[in-house]
Amino acid sequence: MPGHRTLLRLTGADRVRFLNGQVTQDVKKLPAGHAVRSAITSSKGRLEADLHIAATPDSLLIETDFSLCESIRSRIEKFIVADDVTLEDISSSYTLAHLPTLACPPPDAPTDSLHFLCPRFREPGLDLWLPSTSTWKPTSSPLAGWEPLRIARGLPLWGIDVGPDTLPPEAGFESDAISSTKGCYIGQEVISRLRSVGHVNRHLCVLGTNDTAPKRMGECTTSDGLVVGKMSSLASDVNLPGSVALAMIKREYAIVGNSVLAEGTSWTILRHA
Repeated sequence: MPGHRTLLRLTGADRVRFLNGQVTQDVKKLPAGHAVRSAITSSKGRLEADLHIAATPDSLLIETDFSLCESIRSRIEKFIVADDVTLEDISSSYTLAHLPTLACPPPDAPTDSLHFLCPRFREPGLDLWLPSTSTWKPTSSPLAGWEPLRIARGLPLWGIDVGPDTLPPEAGFESDAISSTKGCYIGQEVISRLRSVGHVNRHLCVLGTNDTAPKRMGECTTSDGLVVGKMSSLASDVNLPGSVALAMIKREYAIVGNSVLAEGTSWTILRHA
């Protein structure tokens, strides 16, 4: 999760109403100085972007994977008709650092940085957007050093753990990225139907092992060799002697406590993402 991200700024009198119809989260409830996880979905309910939205008194900032810069900008602009909104790409102007547990920037942080309260790793913290010209470095770890925590918390990376074939409920987005009470948005009907009368056929799972031997990612199988999923992210766990991983597992095998094998290592399913 590198610090260089796509960052789009949406301004104009209609910005809140407009964006609320494009994303899964309820932007109307987002106060200035805060950021929230959200997503953009297609009309078939599949992911087009995993993103965070931050609010200032006069704008909304949309942050997502750097590879999605052009596609998401085009996707948003396509729906601007008579709306009083302006979309600007400011990705090259800022880099992102995340400071855990803090509620305000350190005293020596650049005064022209942007900051938002954001539970980026499903715990309190502060997103600090530093001007790209700044040489200031936070004393706590930047985002690039948080890979084990990202995996342990079940947070997927675009193009690695999730992509355009993913339904948000498969990857745990309903826990912190989808509002169940807001008005219509593109893809809402499919997601609401899955919530009320259906189920997904697979789940992104957090796997753990105490095995300290070197690990390799691969297909996940049962003890008798049946392929039930595939591992996508892997890291040493700072809180365990072994490792943590993310894997998309078929629903009937994605049971907490179950064991799967991957490249000779036995893994336990710790939780769904």
